[in-house]
Amino acid sequence: MDKRCEYLIIGSGIAGYNALKELTKIKPTSKVIIVSSDRYYPYDRPPLSKHYLRGKFPREKLFFEKEEFYRRENLEVILQRSVTKIDKNEKVAVLDNGDNIYFEKALISTGGSPRKLNLPGENLRGVHYLRTLDDADSIRDDVSKSKTALIVGGGFIGMEVASSLTMLGVKVTVIEVKSYIWNTFVDEKISRFIQQYFESKGVNFILNESVKEFQGDKMVKAGVTSGGKRIDADLVLLAVGISPNLDIAQKSGIDTGNGIIANEYLETSAKDIYTAGDVANIYDPIEKRRKRIEHWNNAEYTGKLAARNMAGSHEQYNFVSSIWSDIFDLHIESAGETTNYDEYIIRGKFEITKPNFNVIYLKDGLVKGYLAINREYDELDVLNKLIEKGIDISNKKSSLADENFDLKSLLQ
Repeated sequence: MDKRCEYLIIGSGIAGYNALKELTKIKPTSKVIIVSSDRYYPYDRPPLSKHYLRGKFPREKLFFEKEEFYRRENLEVILQRSVTKIDKNEKVAVLDNGDNIYFEKALISTGGSPRKLNLPGENLRGVHYLRTLDDADSIRDDVSKSKTALIVGGGFIGMEVASSLTMLGVKVTVIEVKSYIWNTFVDEKISRFIQQYFESKGVNFILNESVKEFQGDKMVKAGVTSGGKRIDADLVLLAVGISPNLDIAQKSGIDTGNGIIANEYLETSAKDIYTAGDVANIYDPIEKRRKRIEHWNNAEYTGKLAARNMAGSHEQYNFVSSIWSDIFDLHIESAGETTNYDEYIIRGKFEITKPNFNVIYLKDGLVKGYLAINREYDELDVLNKLIEKGIDISNKKSSLADENFDLKSLLQ
């Protein structure tokens, strides 16, 4: 069956949904088709590892819109289907059921999939990945029957789930193959602080080791590390990052390389085909390098930006990439570059018992990034502007540690 539209959106995650929402505003009468391999209408993913996993967030609130939103003549939502390839010359997308969708502009926002370890025992019941709502439901079902949990991977998802399970009364052990947790976006100083905070809540850590197998009879009972340690666990989460979903781009002759390569307007190497979200490889004009960003704020921003450019705008990517998370009673915000710096300044109380601080990273007299715990947004807003504008604060940097110093004065 052939279908036709002006705008085709492939993927219904944060980027795909925000692109759809933007198009309904600026092109309200245009025909839009969105294709998703998920079986649900677009929903929010961050609560899956936190409030929803703990049973503190109603299921219906996960969804961005009620079903009525999608019931409009010029919108078609195709669920549980995948685009296998795109003929970029004819502008037609082929679905896995053989249907064709002819389009004028398309967005590939396919996100990523959990990296698989393919270890012995990985298929035992109780061993999980977490990416979708169904994944979260499966973990929730097992939590009530679990006393011990093993989390493989000390990244964002792993640490958020470690926090949630601990709060539910499960004894958690985290295994990280590197020498410290959160190693992709914080330095060792912050990592050690976060680890100590988790340990104060009862979480155990094994660093510099991997898992070589899982043991059990139908149901997982333990994991064995590369160093020979056997850790009892009746629930396991594998959280070792995601791989960008590049199949469509690669089969369609669209340039890839740690993601789908995008220009400053988020257009791919194929004319009129754009990309956004976790799968997009973008040139960051502030950090002056290409990067692929796996976080909510960037997915929202790029989804909207791609939609506007698909609709005829000509806006360049210009965004201070940011990260946020909630673990135990910590609200964490981070933005910019937090690993490539020549000095840092701590503003606030850098202490385990009642943390409230901001680590501000500087390079050549410029604020390049920060990591803040339990700080006010006004402070973060100023720092975001300092990063974006590249204001030299060499002669004022000693004042950053003084909480009585008004950071807004640096913008003048």
